Amino acid sequence: MGQPEIAQEHIIVTGGASGIGASVVEDLTGRGALVTVLDLQQAVSEERPATVDYMRVDVTDEPAVQTAVARARQRGGQVTGLVTCHGIRGSFLPALDLDFARTRNVLDVHVLGTLAVSREVVRGLEGAPASIVTVSSTTAFGGWEKQSDYGVAKAAVRQLTENLAIEWAPLGVRVNSVAPGHTLTPMVQEMIDGGYDPGAVFARTPLGRFATPGEMAASIVFLLLDATFVTGQCLAVDGGWTVVGK
Repeated sequence: MGQPEIAQEHIIVTGGASGIGASVVEDLTGRGALVTVLDLQQAVSEERPATVDYMRVDVTDEPAVQTAVARARQRGGQVTGLVTCHGIRGSFLPALDLDFARTRNVLDVHVLGTLAVSREVVRGLEGAPASIVTVSSTTAFGGWEKQSDYGVAKAAVRQLTENLAIEWAPLGVRVNSVAPGHTLTPMVQEMIDGGYDPGAVFARTPLGRFATPGEMAASIVFLLLDATFVTGQCLAVDGGWTVVGK
């Protein structure tokens, strides 16, 4: 059996089995990229293009991340990009009521998970250029009630992005971030079906609606592949949410 054909771009996408991550995978494959998905979940769709590989990986497990990235290179050659779409919900509780074990897990997944995969990709570049897009949140801008776990974690991802952009620019690596606003993912649709009223979100958002996962993916892929002189930036993709005073 011969070696698999290697696409021009080989992108690792964490959290690519569902939601925004799955839309990123679809966008990238549409542009001819080879994609390796690292996720704890199975892909929502059982149809897997030949150019997409899925691995079940906990991004907070550094040895598992190292093994997965090594396997990705064996399959598809040099990794040219990374998108970190993995994440878990915060507790949405006042700081006095937070459970420390749960809070530590939120921080580990978002911050250390992002760092673990990013470092492993960069360590194996051997001088080749690459691009990384992390996923922050609009909660990373300013202070919020009941966001002392998730909001803090996403703010840390935003600063981590800036720090890595400075450190890795001499290596030919661009590092940017996207801060998604309210997006109509399957999880949000389930909340709406269960009685959640998005009216207040629409009223505060200048564009007056949710983003689609495809719109979010388009912004991510733009930073990843097209914005070749952009690094260290966090792009709020939020329909104007962050420019409106609280």
